[in-house]
Amino acid sequence: MKAESRSLSILRTPAGVIATLPLLGVIGYAAWIFSDLYSLHTDLILAGIGLTALPLLLATFGLAIVFRRNFISHLRRGWLLISLGSASLAAAYGIALYQQALLGSDPFPGVADIFHSAFYPLTLAGLLLFPVALVMRQQRSVLYLDLAIIVLGFSMILWHLMMAPLNIPAPQDKTVFWAIAYPIGDFILLAAAIALIQRDLLRPARWVLFFIALGMVFAALADLLFATYELNEIAYPPAFLHTLWMCSVQSLLFAAAWQIASSSSTQGEVPARSSPALYLLRLALPYFAVALGLSLLVHAVITDGGSGLRLLGILFGAVVMVGLVLLRQYLVLKENLRLYQTVQRIAWTDGLTGLYNRHFFNEILPRELDHARRYQENLSVLLLDVDGFKKYNDTFGHLQGDIVLKAVARVFASQLRASDTIARFGGDEFVIILPSANRRVAQSITQRIRSTLAEQAFNGTTLGVSVGVAVYRPGLTPEQLLEEADKDLYRHKAKNNNGKYRVPIATSGMIDSPVHKDALKN
Repeated sequence: MKAESRSLSILRTPAGVIATLPLLGVIGYAAWIFSDLYSLHTDLILAGIGLTALPLLLATFGLAIVFRRNFISHLRRGWLLISLGSASLAAAYGIALYQQALLGSDPFPGVADIFHSAFYPLTLAGLLLFPVALVMRQQRSVLYLDLAIIVLGFSMILWHLMMAPLNIPAPQDKTVFWAIAYPIGDFILLAAAIALIQRDLLRPARWVLFFIALGMVFAALADLLFATYELNEIAYPPAFLHTLWMCSVQSLLFAAAWQIASSSSTQGEVPARSSPALYLLRLALPYFAVALGLSLLVHAVITDGGSGLRLLGILFGAVVMVGLVLLRQYLVLKENLRLYQTVQRIAWTDGLTGLYNRHFFNEILPRELDHARRYQENLSVLLLDVDGFKKYNDTFGHLQGDIVLKAVARVFASQLRASDTIARFGGDEFVIILPSANRRVAQSITQRIRSTLAEQAFNGTTLGVSVGVAVYRPGLTPEQLLEEADKDLYRHKAKNNNGKYRVPIATSGMIDSPVHKDALKN
C-alpha cells in the first residue's frame, strides 16, 4: 500500500502530470487507427509529429535532471547522454516525417537512420554511468559482467535466429544492415536495464530502470517486426509499429519523470531490499546463460550438421559465455569470502574494546581444553574484574567509562603472550585463556597485569583488578574450570571491602550460564 500510494503521489507531481498527458495522445492515436476515420497519409503526419515531439520532451526532461544539483554527478551525466540520444531520435523521426509527408519518398534507409542509430550508443553510455551513482562499489564489476553476459545471450539468439540464416548479406545492402542493427541496439539497452534492476539499488532507481526496460521491450518488439517485414519484403501496416515506438518513448518519458519527481529521496538512501525474485534472477543468471549457450550450440549442430557459419558463431559465443561466467563467479566468490570474514569478525569481536567476545570464548575454551587433555599440557584460565569501575562510571559518565574499558583492555592484552586468548566477558569483566601455563605462570601474568594497571591514571583515578585463577586438571569440563575461576575471583572480591557482590556461575551450560549479572549485557 505504501509503495502504491508513493507511485500515485509521484504521478501527481508536475513532472508526472506532464509525462502523463502525452499518454492520452498515444491512447487516442491507437484508438484512431482502428476507426473508420483512419487514412495512411494522415497517419504518416500524426505519427511523425508524435514520434518527433515525444523524444524532444524526453530530451527536455533529461536536461531538467542534468541541471538539478541535488543529483549525483554521474547520474546527471548519464541523463545528459540519454537526453542527447533522445534529441538524436527526435531528429531521425523529424527527417523521416519531412521525407515521407512532404517529399513522398521512403526515408528507409537514409540520413534518418544515422540519427536513429546514434540513440543507442548515447543511451547505453548514459545507462553505464548509472552504476557509479546507484550501485554499491563492490558490486559494479559483477554488474558489468552481468551486462556482458545478458548482451552476449541476446546476441547469440539474434545470430542463431535472424542474422546467420541471412548468410551475411553484402555490406552495400543498407536495408539489411539497418534492419538488423536496430533490434540489436534495443536488446543491448534492455540488457543494461535488466542488469541494473537486479542489483541492490538505491530507491527509487528500480522504477526508473523498470520504465527504461519497458521502453526497450516496446522498441525491440517494433524493430523486430520491422526487420522481419523489411527483410522478407512483406507489406505491413505502419500504424501498429508507430504505436509501439510511441509506447517505447512514452515509457522512457515516465522514467525521466519518475527521476525528477523523486529527486528528494534519491540521495543518501540505503539500498532497497531486493525481492526474492530479483535475488533468484541474480543467482540463476550464470547458470541460465551457460544453459542457453549449450542449447543453442546443440541446436546449431543438429540443424547445420556440424558445420556452417551459424555453428561457428554459436561456438565462439558459447566459449566467451563460459569465460564470462567463470570470471563472474570468481568475483562473486571473492566478495562472498570477504563478507564472510567480515561477518565472522563482527560475530567474534566485542564492539567496544576490539577484543574477542563471550561467544568466541565459549567456542575456543572447549578446544583448548581438548588440546591440553590430548597432549597432557597445562592450561590456566584467568577471570578479571575491574575494581572501582562502577563508581568511576557513575562519577564520570558512561562515555568516560567506555574509554576506560578500552584502555584497560589494552593494558591486559599488552601483558599476554602471543598464544594467549583474551575476551571481554561482559560489563567490566574479562577472561583470559593461558595455554601451557601452570599456576605459577598464571600468577606471574596476573601480577604483571595488576602492576601495569596500577601505573595508569584515569581522570586522576587509579583502578585495580581482581583476578580469579583456575588451573586445568584431568576430568574438568569447561564449565567446571570457569566456575573454579569464578569462585577464586569471588574469594578475592570478598576480602576487598570495595568489591561488589557476585553471583557464582551455574554449571548447567557455559553459553547459557552468565558469570554474573553484568555479563547478561553482552
